[in-house]
Amino acid sequence: MIWPETLAREIVKERCIFFLGAGISASSVGPAGNSPPTWKEFLAAACDLVTDTDLRKEIEKLIAERKYLVALQAIKDNSDRARYHDFLNRNFNAPYQPSRLHEIIYDLDSRIVLTANFDKIYEGYCLSYRPGGKPLHKVIDYTSEALADELRDNTRLLIRAHGSINDVRQMIFTRSEYHAAKRRYGSFYEILKALFITNTIVFLGCGMDDPDILLLLEDVHILGRHEKPHYALVRSGEANSVTIKDWLETYNVKVLEYGPKYEDLVPALDQLLELVNNERAGYIVTKPAS
Repeated sequence: MIWPETLAREIVKERCIFFLGAGISASSVGPAGNSPPTWKEFLAAACDLVTDTDLRKEIEKLIAERKYLVALQAIKDNSDRARYHDFLNRNFNAPYQPSRLHEIIYDLDSRIVLTANFDKIYEGYCLSYRPGGKPLHKVIDYTSEALADELRDNTRLLIRAHGSINDVRQMIFTRSEYHAAKRRYGSFYEILKALFITNTIVFLGCGMDDPDILLLLEDVHILGRHEKPHYALVRSGEANSVTIKDWLETYNVKVLEYGPKYEDLVPALDQLLELVNNERAGYIVTKPAS
């Protein structure tokens, strides 16, 4: 895989933010050998919460058409609340072990990592104590009033753009939850927009169909210049040429294809880590004394 020449330098100089999607969590494994579900897998299983057979068939059709937010809204609206919350906990609060992908992302050492995931896999890895390791992270979600102050500090941040399984009530999962969050926590989305304008965003394990993120990218694209794109890592052949062109022209997101299998993401990121470590070593040597 050929990485952009400037990306390693942007990571070292802390001008790059990683955005983690469900594909990163799906690389983990639990005690029973199971992995966190992808969006499609989660919704397919959640359909069982809907007891109305005809309605369940309509929701399954929405899932097949990749209308995930509409499908989930219908599942939530037509499910027993207690069963729905229990289903979320069973899927996102299980003791999954961090994968090699989590380790590489941590070692790349971006000061800010954004995540749309609800599980605590990467959070647990960041907060675990390792002698001689990098500084510990602070975890902040979209409801926090401290984000602006933390960004002005040197703290390493894991920002939960959609909330956490720690508080099911604050999870942004359905379309109505998106709208409610934007009304109530508008300052978070202004800060997020500023981060997208001033940094290179690298999307890892994201399907690039999150309407919240796409709208933000479109706004940022309208406001800014386009010499420096954001990047989305996708499997070879997963996105067709029309989609790839649209992402670049509409959202200023350049697709980087890493291989035909999900497992190919590991050696691709290992290669990036080597480039970053080499750049970091050179930067330390040539950095002027303060």
